Amino acid sequence: MDDPELARTLASHASSGVLSTLSKDPAGFPFGSVAALAVDATGSPLLRLSDLAEHSRNLAADPRASVLVTEAGEGDPLALARVTLLGTARVLDGAERDAAHEVYRAVHPNGVYSDFHDFRTYRLDVTAVRYVGGFARMSWVSAEDYAAAAPDPLFPYRAQIAGHMNDDHGDSLVAFCRTLADLPGTTRARMLDVDRHGFGISSDASDEPVRIEFDEECRTPDAVRAAMVALVRRLP
Repeated sequence: MDDPELARTLASHASSGVLSTLSKDPAGFPFGSVAALAVDATGSPLLRLSDLAEHSRNLAADPRASVLVTEAGEGDPLALARVTLLGTARVLDGAERDAAHEVYRAVHPNGVYSDFHDFRTYRLDVTAVRYVGGFARMSWVSAEDYAAAAPDPLFPYRAQIAGHMNDDHGDSLVAFCRTLADLPGTTRARMLDVDRHGFGISSDASDEPVRIEFDEECRTPDAVRAAMVALVRRLP
């Protein structure tokens, strides 16, 4: 996937992030705080913020803000993906607010504090996106490209799929590397990640991961299973 798709996928599955605003007092300093969020169909973060919170006071004085979302994982945090969404925050009212509440409650059904009378619903209208995919992969993504990108539907299942392949079908992964990735010296291989277009594998015969594409786009785990069977049938 390209960087707009990767950024949109990471943001769309986030339930919290770091909200950065411009401090009102002391004036002008970056002010970061953890915030619960949901992302709507356009990729815009939705937040329920108390009027009593420091970040709400800051937004009332200057609506410019950003939201940082990071990939969950272990090990070096700098090796994990993250996306920063920059934009202008505004309070939603009427039909916009009602629609945003439905999206937010689907992500935070037990967010009781957000029902208090002093909470308002904000949307960050994204104007620019910075995507970092770990070491040596980073780019600025335009708001237009970000909004047009489609989140990857396999994102919630990728750990499950990779775990199943590594635990139960390691021989197939070795065969994929030997035949489909032209690494005949492979004796050990592990699936690293998977998306609707294909998957990455580490091979002990290569210093770099290899990429194998599906014949057709896979949008469900069942589709991935069928695609893997099709790949196995291509092996000699």
